Amino acid sequence: MKMEMYVLQVRPGCEEAAAQAIANHGYRVACPSSEMLIRYGGSWHTKVKLLFTQYIFVECELTDDDYYRIKSVPGVVRFLGFGNPEPLQKHEQAYINLLRNGGKPIEASKIYITSEGDMMILSGVLRQYMDSIVSCSIRQRRAKVRVTLLGKPHTITLPGTSIEKTVCQQQYG
Repeated sequence: MKMEMYVLQVRPGCEEAAAQAIANHGYRVACPSSEMLIRYGGSWHTKVKLLFTQYIFVECELTDDDYYRIKSVPGVVRFLGFGNPEPLQKHEQAYINLLRNGGKPIEASKIYITSEGDMMILSGVLRQYMDSIVSCSIRQRRAKVRVTLLGKPHTITLPGTSIEKTVCQQQYG
């Protein structure tokens, strides 16, 4: 058998504990997160948020032993699939690996808005999703991106921050 990536549904708030428990069994687990900028108390604060609440991703060959070992982890509800656990498609697995970001939260992408109102993504993970952006709010410093899991559409929120024209000219020519 070959290594595939599967999606696990977990109870709310159990994502990181379940991911750690599964990793302790020797599996490669992804629980993608980002550093979201949130405004409260009159200033911006950074808070780490999960990109997929109630879902974690595990790579394995998925033998019967693997299935029952993973399924018995506290917080795990089920493997996603149509009747049986189904692995992610190759392009879905590729962007989960991108969002995994080496186990670190994704930092805000740098966005420049032209005088005509066009958006240019200068750096960050949003550059990989330019064709999938559903909405972008510079004021709220985030962008909503459409992705698929097992062929079903999901919307995730990624951080973004605007760059002023003078900074843009200095850094990017």
